[in-house]
Amino acid sequence: MKSKLHAIAAAMLLLPVCLAQNPDWFPKKDMLTIGTYYYPEAWPEAEWPRDMANIRKLGMEYVHMGEFAWVFMEPEEGKFDFSWLEKNVELASKDGLKVVLCTPSATPPAWLVKKHPEVLMVDANGRTMQHGSREQGDWSSPLYREYVGKIDTELAKKFGHDPRVWGWQIDNELSHYGKRYSYSPAAAAKFREWLKEKYGTVDRLNQDWGGAFWSMNYQTFDQIEIPNPEVLVADPSPHAVLDFDRWFAHEAADYIAFQVRTLRQYTQNQWMTTNFMTLHEDVDPALSANTLDVFSWTHYPVHGDNGEGALGFRLGSGEVMSFMHDFMRPFTGISGPMELQPGQVNWGEVNPWPQPGAIHMWLLRAFGAGARLVCTYRYRQPLFGSELYHKGLAETDGVTPSPGGREYAQAMADVVELRKHYDPNAKEPRDYASRKTAFLISYDNRWDISNHKQTTRWNTEAHWMRYYRALKSAMVPIDVLPPEKDFSQYPFVIAPAYQLVSEELVGKWTSYVENGGHLILTCRTGQKDMAGHLREAPWAAAILPLIGARIPIYDVLPGFVNGHVTSLGTSYAWGSWADILEPDSGTQVLATYADQFYAGKAAAVNRKLGKGTVTYIGVDTLDGELERALIHKIYDDAGAKPANLAPNFLVDWRDGFWVATNFASQSEKIPAGAGAQILVGEREVVPGGATVWMER
Repeated sequence: MKSKLHAIAAAMLLLPVCLAQNPDWFPKKDMLTIGTYYYPEAWPEAEWPRDMANIRKLGMEYVHMGEFAWVFMEPEEGKFDFSWLEKNVELASKDGLKVVLCTPSATPPAWLVKKHPEVLMVDANGRTMQHGSREQGDWSSPLYREYVGKIDTELAKKFGHDPRVWGWQIDNELSHYGKRYSYSPAAAAKFREWLKEKYGTVDRLNQDWGGAFWSMNYQTFDQIEIPNPEVLVADPSPHAVLDFDRWFAHEAADYIAFQVRTLRQYTQNQWMTTNFMTLHEDVDPALSANTLDVFSWTHYPVHGDNGEGALGFRLGSGEVMSFMHDFMRPFTGISGPMELQPGQVNWGEVNPWPQPGAIHMWLLRAFGAGARLVCTYRYRQPLFGSELYHKGLAETDGVTPSPGGREYAQAMADVVELRKHYDPNAKEPRDYASRKTAFLISYDNRWDISNHKQTTRWNTEAHWMRYYRALKSAMVPIDVLPPEKDFSQYPFVIAPAYQLVSEELVGKWTSYVENGGHLILTCRTGQKDMAGHLREAPWAAAILPLIGARIPIYDVLPGFVNGHVTSLGTSYAWGSWADILEPDSGTQVLATYADQFYAGKAAAVNRKLGKGTVTYIGVDTLDGELERALIHKIYDDAGAKPANLAPNFLVDWRDGFWVATNFASQSEKIPAGAGAQILVGEREVVPGGATVWMER
């Protein structure tokens, strides 16, 4: 028999999750606010007042607490202790700091998992995880949700009407990290329930899963197990794997919604968020668009060779950082990184120092990209535990500001100064607005390609970034959108590698172009329907009338071979994917293959359709320079006057301010007029530097 609390929790899942937006949370005139994580449970009580005071002295405006503290909040089952947290909320308030509290569901206590080991996740090899780390709880377990619901309820009763508490974070980086999925009996049961809801009958599931292949039909839903490559002799059905990816993301979103519902019963005028992980594939933020008030994420730009150029390992990737802002911002308009690196980290393959100035630059990149909040992990560098090499805003003495702490302080001081120049009536410059672009991404496509790449050289995220980098070099304002969003008002739309397309989406694309929009599609688009099936028709048949060309074959090359494509007299190398195009009459060829047995065939085409244009770029080049050249041509031909910035030199407009951040390895000059008022930085921006100015 279900417990009373379990029954209440189940009923709560039926309640609508409504956003409770209040403009007072993030006044527009403040533009950006910066805060830091603090772990009072890890430090002597005598040091709490000093630490809170020093956080405020650095200029921070809020403090984030509690996400890993379940055992301190509930040291024994049913015995709750929030006195230590109450003391820190009071200390923060006295120092003028707002408070973000967290649900502690990422770290179930030992007493819980020892009493109920069934709440633990199970890895692909059938091993039940143990206490001693984090995110070991299985959020598909009804019993685990019951315990999470209890601690969340008590937290919300205590602090839900407390005006000192500004907002709430659900869990922490929701995932199972390197273990990815849970293969527990509870997860399998929830997966089957989801499949029953989606398909209704097992015959329909067999059809979508291609059960006729290898005699994989099912007679009942109860026969279905999670498609686990570790226990299968050969490859599982790619359609089953795609559905499992979909279910897992929906289950994560449901778990977030469950916790939001629990809190909202007892809270008033407090916002809700969770911190997604940068470019993480397993959890889809779009599924929480109607649940969360604020969209936040974690970003650690420097933890090895993860940026471009000679200084990329110290500066990070500008396009990845910027992409995350443009992805998260459109959901509710309130977004920002909840964990942004304060210095060296401890978990990379190598962990170098960021370039001096880079942390300050990252913060002003957030400002330029329209972020409303930034938080850093963490204030004090830990002296024990698995993250003791992770820098904080304070050195190991707990008092001295670290180099990163000083850069955070400088960035907050800059924002305070910029607030004096805020103009609520500032209008986006016309030329800049004329380039506004919707960048469509679909996690269905991402999952389907990952499950069947066809070549080890393919990388979906790298493909996205080639186009994103090209757009930013043209100084294009971008909103990254899921496909169901309305993109009709954007002058330009780009949809990279849309392997799965529905007739409805192709119809929307066609209407968009006919009404004057400029659509850019890229290789691998239109191959399959939404079940992941090839159509019984010519290759990519769904998009052929739209692009004005046929795609009789595609090619991929082994790692020791590079092909070449030419456009406007320039040669470019490729290796991972090439759609060989045969244009219809009236379709313009933009690029051709220079070698292989299809030399002379089209690699990219463009056509007019109604009042607009559609471009298909069928090749994925090694360095993205062809994509950059074609993007600039398309925007120029459309009269959108693209800029020509150096790669990794990013310039955005926000609230009347122009913001330049230099992720390149050489100095760059800002594209400012002679009369520009420089507010932060210099006209020549050094690597890792930032400049903010206003045009008068």
